[in-house]
Amino acid sequence: MTPEDLQTALARALATSEAGLVAPGFAAHIDVSPPTRSELGDWSTPVALRAAAAPERRTELAAHLCTELRTLPEVADADIAGPGFVNVTLTPAARALVAFDLAAAAPGVGGAEQDGNRFRALLAAPGRGTAHGSAEPHLLDGRNAHVDPAALYALQRGHAAACREQRRAHRAGISTDAAAASTLEHPDETRMLIAVATVPSSLERSSRLGEVDPFLTALLELGEAVEEFLDRCAVTPTVDEDITVIHSSRLLALRAVIIVLAAGLRQLGASAPERI
Repeated sequence: MTPEDLQTALARALATSEAGLVAPGFAAHIDVSPPTRSELGDWSTPVALRAAAAPERRTELAAHLCTELRTLPEVADADIAGPGFVNVTLTPAARALVAFDLAAAAPGVGGAEQDGNRFRALLAAPGRGTAHGSAEPHLLDGRNAHVDPAALYALQRGHAAACREQRRAHRAGISTDAAAASTLEHPDETRMLIAVATVPSSLERSSRLGEVDPFLTALLELGEAVEEFLDRCAVTPTVDEDITVIHSSRLLALRAVIIVLAAGLRQLGASAPERI
């Protein structure tokens, strides 16, 4: 479940609220982003604060949104926080599905229609030919945006580390055939999967604003998340351990990260080395 999926679900929930609960003509953008603390859930939205017909009805509207969201099979829980924020926790399977679909479609990533569409702008980076044989422009084309070389190196380092672990897993004979999205429940797995799902909307925001910062921030969060994941979540078991479904699942998630970081670096006009 992506931020876009959640925005759609929230818009439907607003439309089903009782008369007088939502401000007449409310049509503002529904903001969805990861909460400031992981224990608060996977996604958070302040829409009840903005859409309520009156300040005293914000909590009532937030409660309605939570009730509606809890009916979705992808949502494990939805809670009110503070004066009317709604925090959403996904099921492990829903959290991992975007990354799994993206990774399973590689190398022809567009083959996963739903998530190919979500990642289309990201994946249409320099070097990916169009129907006319030309390359799509990247995020910095025609702009004076400057990306800190240290930030680019950090992203390249994260990409190379992910590629190194993928090679190690392949040498160990790990296959992704047995991967199951529902098995990824570790907090560092969660952080990485949410970071993957955040990247497409951050690219759209950067393109809309003409600023590289939202996209770069999302990529750096993904880079940090994958390095913590590699430190704490074994993709490749030790010689005394059996290969299990969790190793297959982690390898498939790692494949999605490699795809996204490589495409993100290309959007920034940088290379994505597999070794550093």
